[in-house]
Order: sequence, then C-alpha cells, then structure tokens
Amino acid sequence: MNHSASNPALSAGITIREAEEHDVSEMVEMVNAAFEEEAFFVNRPRTSAGQLVEQFRNGHFLLAHQGTQLVASVYCQVRGESGFISMLAVRPGQQRRGLGRAIMLAAEDVLRRAGCRAAELTVVDVRIGIPGIYRKLGYHETGTEEPYEELRQKLTMPVKLIRMEKAL
Repeated sequence: MNHSASNPALSAGITIREAEEHDVSEMVEMVNAAFEEEAFFVNRPRTSAGQLVEQFRNGHFLLAHQGTQLVASVYCQVRGESGFISMLAVRPGQQRRGLGRAIMLAAEDVLRRAGCRAAELTVVDVRIGIPGIYRKLGYHETGTEEPYEELRQKLTMPVKLIRMEKAL
C-alpha cells in the first residue's frame, strides 16, 4: 500500500506503507520521541516494543518515510462499522509539514475500505491544542471518558480523555 500518488499533501519523496513487525524498533524510537512533550503528565515512554507487537494483532500501523527515514506513524483498528485511530506520531523536526494530515487520511482510507462508516479517536484533555488539530481534519467531540488502566499507571496528574469522531 503506497499512498503517495493519491495524496497531494505528500511530496518530497514521502511514501506511506503498512508496517511490519520488523519495523518495531524504529517505530518505538520515533513514537517515543514524538510523545516526549507529554512528559509533564506521564512518567514513562509512550510505547514499548511489546506494546506495539501486541497492537499488530488487532490492527494496522501505517508508516510514512522520507527516503529511508521514518517520519510519521499511526495506528488504526477496525471495530465493526467504526474504526479507531491512535498513536499519531510525527518525528520532532518534521512536524508542521502536512505529514500528520497525510497519514491520518491514509488511515481513514484503510478504515473506509474495511467498511467503517466512522473513525473514532481519543485525546488527553491536558494537551490543549490537540483537539483543534483534529477538528481541522473533520473530527468533532462526542464526550469524555476516564483513562484506560495502562495510561492511568503512567499518569502524574489527573486527566480525562476527549472522544472525537468523524464520519467516513
């Protein structure tokens, strides 16, 4: 799966493909670097090789590369008529170039082709600017929920998850 030709946001040699398990170590490094800005409310890295391998069992990771460098990734999972998107990560220094938008569109396309009518995601309320980014991509807020157990174990302060959704 290569989305570069169908996505005008991708230029300068950016390609998107589905991840494979041999990509895990590179993914861990990039995702954790992208999520370092969450250090003010979590006490551990965002992910681990074990967590990513487990997620491969239930969904798909898409990777964006510029040449041979991994510059962005996202996870998507089909859940009936809805799909779930999470762990959108863009390598520090590569942000604000349209990579996040491009890989989100690719993830939405994967979900759409799998029969999903909507895409759902959650964002942490203390990351104040993040909901606005997703609103620009067509998502709207549908409510809040408590953090899941794995996240609760990492928290250094109380947070809520904001649920967001977009019709596909």
